[in-house]
Amino acid sequence: MVGWLVCMALWLPWRLALAAQTIPLYVFYPGPTFSVGAPGNLSEKMADWLSQRSGGRYQFIATQIPRRRLMRMLNQPHWQGVVAWANPRWFGAAALRQSWTGNFMVDANLVVSLRSAPLDYSDDASLHGLRIGTVEGFNYKDFDSLVEAGRVIKDEADSEARNLLKLQQRRVPVAFLQASSLPRMHQQFADLDSWLYLAARPRTVFERAFFMAAQQPQLLEFLNQQSAALLVDRAWQQEFDTCKHIVPRQSGASEAQRKLCR
Repeated sequence: MVGWLVCMALWLPWRLALAAQTIPLYVFYPGPTFSVGAPGNLSEKMADWLSQRSGGRYQFIATQIPRRRLMRMLNQPHWQGVVAWANPRWFGAAALRQSWTGNFMVDANLVVSLRSAPLDYSDDASLHGLRIGTVEGFNYKDFDSLVEAGRVIKDEADSEARNLLKLQQRRVPVAFLQASSLPRMHQQFADLDSWLYLAARPRTVFERAFFMAAQQPQLLEFLNQQSAALLVDRAWQQEFDTCKHIVPRQSGASEAQRKLCR
């Protein structure tokens, strides 16, 4: 009897794992908040959480993918997997061909400068004539039109951490930094609060969701359920740690943003 129980204990997890559908959870962000393999990254935590919530139905595997490769993959009508931390306006016409879940997180592009030379952002006119530190491949709403009009100069880096270094070295007077990146930037720069100035008003506020190829109703239903659960999961909202930088009732905030930061 004891031997049979031991066999069952060994066999059942194996059987469940065998039955689970393996699903890549694609991540295109290079920064430590989301990047697969970075210590404490949210993507691997999300993959584990989704797998557990599925009750053995799905096994999500956090998978890093370069943005350009992801865009090529989206041109295939029946690509496999799920993309995390996304917003449809970042993917142009390709977004229309995908199935999107409800939003589960709010984030913002903060305007940062040095405490010794602070910039109080009110609107884009505050940026005119300045060299702005941005991240290559990131989508900044209406920013390219400012560059094309010659109102600002875009100074790209390969990461937000590199942008903060440029700011610290006075190679740029201002940079954009995602609110979700702040906890990890505090880990990389122990003295960050002593020299970094955050403008009270974010430049843009945006939501994050999951998406997948169309015509997968069961997977879409599951992820919609989990997106709704994330909104009321205190542990996850503390992990996101973004709402304190976003005033829910600020002028122009959408209903979705108020809901996400209630």
